[in-house]
Amino acid sequence: MKMNPQDLANCREIHAGLMAKERNSINYLFLEPVETTYFPEYLNVVKKPMDLRTLKENLEAGKYTTKEEFYADAQLIFDNAIAFNKDRDSKFVVDLAKRMIRAFDRLKKKTEAATAKKNGGDSASVSAAAGEGTKKIKLKLKRNSSVLSASSSTEDATSGTGGDAPPNKKAKKVKLKLSLGKSTNKSESKSSRSNSPASTAPIVETVGEAPMNATRRAQCYKIISSFKRRQPTNSKWFSKRVSDPMIVKDYEEKIKNPVDLGAITSKLDKNQYSTVAEFVLDLRRICSNCLQYNTTIGDSFRPVAIDCLTTMEQLCKFFIGKNESPKIVYPRLLYCWEECLKVIDALLKIQNPDDGYQTAHFFLQPVSFFCGGQWPHGYLEKVEKPMDYGTIVQNLITGVYDSVEQFAADCKLVTSNCRLFYEGTEDGPVFMEKVNRLEQALQKQLAHLSSYDKSDKGAKAKEKTRTKMLTIKQPEQAFLKEILSDLRKTTYTDKSAKITEKATLHFEKPVDTSIFTDYPKFVDTPMDLETIERKIGSNEYATPEDFEYDVLTIFRNCDKYNTPKKNVHMVALGKHTAKQFRKMFAQRLRPAERSGSVTKRAPVLPNAAAGKKILAGKKRPPSPSMEEKQVKRVSIKGPSRSSITAPKVVSSIAPSAAGKLASKSKSGGKKMAPKQSKITVTDPNAPIPMHVAIASIKESYPGRRQIKDLEGFEAECLKFLKTLMRHPWVSAERPKYIFHVPVHIIFPEIRDSYAAKIKHPMDLTTAEAKLLQGAYQTAEEFIYDISLVFSNAIEFNKDGHEIGEPMSCAYYEAATHLLKYSRWLSLEVLESCIVDCTDSPIVERGSAPNWKLTKRNAEMARKEMEQTVFNELIDKTEPGDTRFSWHEQECDKLLKSLMHTSDRKHMSFFIQMIFPANYSMYISKPIAWDLCYQKLRERKYNSIGETVADLRLIFSNALKYNEKAREVDEVSALAYDSAIHMSAKLEAAIDRMLLSVGDRIGRERIDMMNAHRQQEAEERAREEAMKLQWEKEHPGTTMEVKTKLRITHRSSYRKRPTDFDLPFFDEEDDNEESHADTISNAKALYEKQLKQRAAMRKMSLSIGISVFKRLEERAAAKIWAYQMAEKAHLERVRVQKEEEAIKAAKVQEDTGKPKGTLVSAALESVDRKHIKLALNVKLVKPKKRKKLLTSL
Repeated sequence: MKMNPQDLANCREIHAGLMAKERNSINYLFLEPVETTYFPEYLNVVKKPMDLRTLKENLEAGKYTTKEEFYADAQLIFDNAIAFNKDRDSKFVVDLAKRMIRAFDRLKKKTEAATAKKNGGDSASVSAAAGEGTKKIKLKLKRNSSVLSASSSTEDATSGTGGDAPPNKKAKKVKLKLSLGKSTNKSESKSSRSNSPASTAPIVETVGEAPMNATRRAQCYKIISSFKRRQPTNSKWFSKRVSDPMIVKDYEEKIKNPVDLGAITSKLDKNQYSTVAEFVLDLRRICSNCLQYNTTIGDSFRPVAIDCLTTMEQLCKFFIGKNESPKIVYPRLLYCWEECLKVIDALLKIQNPDDGYQTAHFFLQPVSFFCGGQWPHGYLEKVEKPMDYGTIVQNLITGVYDSVEQFAADCKLVTSNCRLFYEGTEDGPVFMEKVNRLEQALQKQLAHLSSYDKSDKGAKAKEKTRTKMLTIKQPEQAFLKEILSDLRKTTYTDKSAKITEKATLHFEKPVDTSIFTDYPKFVDTPMDLETIERKIGSNEYATPEDFEYDVLTIFRNCDKYNTPKKNVHMVALGKHTAKQFRKMFAQRLRPAERSGSVTKRAPVLPNAAAGKKILAGKKRPPSPSMEEKQVKRVSIKGPSRSSITAPKVVSSIAPSAAGKLASKSKSGGKKMAPKQSKITVTDPNAPIPMHVAIASIKESYPGRRQIKDLEGFEAECLKFLKTLMRHPWVSAERPKYIFHVPVHIIFPEIRDSYAAKIKHPMDLTTAEAKLLQGAYQTAEEFIYDISLVFSNAIEFNKDGHEIGEPMSCAYYEAATHLLKYSRWLSLEVLESCIVDCTDSPIVERGSAPNWKLTKRNAEMARKEMEQTVFNELIDKTEPGDTRFSWHEQECDKLLKSLMHTSDRKHMSFFIQMIFPANYSMYISKPIAWDLCYQKLRERKYNSIGETVADLRLIFSNALKYNEKAREVDEVSALAYDSAIHMSAKLEAAIDRMLLSVGDRIGRERIDMMNAHRQQEAEERAREEAMKLQWEKEHPGTTMEVKTKLRITHRSSYRKRPTDFDLPFFDEEDDNEESHADTISNAKALYEKQLKQRAAMRKMSLSIGISVFKRLEERAAAKIWAYQMAEKAHLERVRVQKEEEAIKAAKVQEDTGKPKGTLVSAALESVDRKHIKLALNVKLVKPKKRKKLLTSL
């Protein structure tokens, strides 16, 4: 049987995709079968080897009858790689295999989707006809298993056939599965269907059927934003995923669906929610996961989760339920869910009487959790529906239960399942004791819950839950206009160009889609500040969240459009402005909501230190010392909104800048047609952004060629320039130092002084444009211009460096390092342009202003890099630490570069310390790769040079030992050739390491000097401020300033693992506390400390009393022991006297007896010697008698 031709074509397409050129970097290990000669243990792990070549041969030979067989073998290729390499040193193969699996899945889905589209799709279509001659109507029904239940299908099927009109025999009947919600009964559905044709039958959405659209997504954003503002402290616990190393593994095992506010926001940004119900489910899971995991007695997180869930439900009802009414677009919670949680909490408080542990411990998770992930043998046969208290909490919080009876039934099911399975077993008595205690407590709690459900109080609570709605006051127009006005005053300073501009300049007007035609493809909800201002004037914002959402939509749109286009400046500008708005909005709105009005400003509080008044929630203005230390910024002033004159025009602009320059006519007041294709600048001497300057420089060099058209030395020079532009200090995206454009464009205030010192200015963009224009005849001319960029910076900043001016020092040292790095890089990248010339000057080391591309200079550059890198001391971490410092990481990369899979057959001679018997006779220091790696892990290497020396020694030893024996021994010949091959591989890896590590060492030294210089400047500024303050407070006196000598040591910071994880966050926090909040929190903390101090005093008094009592008892015990010892001594003396008296009486009695003879006296003597009698008996064998032989 042959495969279907369509499936065969799809399989060939998938195989071609796996073999494509763009996947050459990840598929090279799977092209051919694994050589078992090098890996003899491979067949012990892999039972069925497979590779891409064999897969192709089997496919063409017709060995696959279905596409599933082909898919199985294709998947087997990568599964085999994972199974064999997961526990070996070559774990990178596992990553390659996983990437290939993802590529295979994408290709499979792509081909299957194309086939389905070609065959007409897979959507269910139903044709309906109202009678003869009528056109057929096709209704595409979207299947949703969670919505359409069996009961509703049966009900609709029976009701759909009702009606008075006779059915048309020729027309095909249509059955629509309609669910009209809880309030619709059968009679209403029957009457509606009998009186209207099937083609016009309305489809009413039920729970989970509301698809996510732009409007509903906006409400979801508002819920998250409002929740963070209403719960600023509690929301921080749920802002990020659980990452505490002490509990993260246990948390992942217990919680199957982890989620946090950050993940929910990310899914909203990526439009990953198909319905509103999915969003609400994730929001509830945050609290259910917290309650399901934190189950200890008196856990402080449980009240936090309950409080957060209450706020979430109120916000969901306000922003979603109110707008969707009377539809129910997400499942409602049980009205008495808090009372149900009290039942669970009561069970959690029960303790075992013998050991004090929780009785419900083994009932909080499924039975499989305590059995290693597997159900006990026979459990599922006996227990039809497994249940535990954690699952009950999850069902309760996610809205699974519709009644109290369902909750009570599941609670009873937990203990009944345990009784059903364990009763009568060996462990039965232990579990039955726990079950009895739980059932006794559960019966009381459920009885109380049932009475509450049936009482008037429960009915009122149910009605209150259904009708009560959160109240959010509408903000006043003055309040919103004030925030918008303050937002327009914010500025943004580009960290790379040191240029300050208005943060909202590019967001004032709508984006012109006639210029940026692809803008609607990225942005579905355009928004700008003028539109927001118009909506404020028409009073369209019902809640503060509506206003906040519209403002943040501007910056989200900026990020959506500019991130794929890699417009880093606009992305950074949008994020900065959004961050400033969040801070401003939270600081203004929280005090306003607390005071009852959203138009009042933050309260004014006195500042006792300065004697001034500051706004609550505002930061104090910077001190004079802080202002003095700041680098001078260059400000860009935006064009006037009333009139625009443009002597200087730049045509390269950011997409979000379109539509910002329209002006109003003074006469008519109407908007004039803006010229949005160009940015205009009023002052010809004003600086412009760097990306605009780069574009203008390139346009000034017409006739530039495409990069792909460059050949020969020009292509090599462009490669050198691109590598240089990837340097962290001059990277085009976020440069730390500006060498890309002429200096007078970025800093026009130094135009004259720069022209006086520098006669031949040069920048990197100009050099690139000249290269593309073909202005260079040789590679050395191009290298000369590149060196001129940095040598000019050194020359101009020399005087400032001598006097210690911070900016001059920074640029002087950076240019010095980059000039040296450019020389190293050019002599390595431009290897084809290097000539052997002995007449040219030699640059031995340092930052020479010019150099020639000669072999001698290349040798000196390598020697300089080796001295820099090999003499660098390793910043050691502690032995046993799994994390390396960056020095150790470079050594680790060097070691692992020798262990590539393709080199295993060569490295097999050098991995382990296994040598011939006579090896030590020729080699004085035997070494292998394993020993080097062990020394690195034990932190025995002091410098990078020691590591390189040991690795080189491995192969030099092999060459020395096998040099003579290779002519007669085949193994020695293989080892000798392998040593030559791996030695070359090692030197290539060292060459790659020298440039990158040498550059990093230089950068770290300069950064350290800059940091030290900045610290000294801050110290001087602080001392100067103290001096000025002293002179101000004590006129006529002078304060003596003592110079302090600071000695700094370089030390590497490494974050230590801790046994706790606190919710500390960076400055991205959108809910900063105001000054009033800070004071109230400090007051609460002080009161708490007083209570704790009183409790500590009471505890200390009780401890002192107990210690004193113990001392009294110990003294009494000592007295009692002395008395008992004295009694025992007297008793021993009395017994001894009695024994002596008995002996004396016996002696006296013996002396009174008459004496016998001397012999008897001697026998009765105690000291006599005993007489020993020894009988020596000798046994004599009887002699045998000789027999007389008689003969007849």
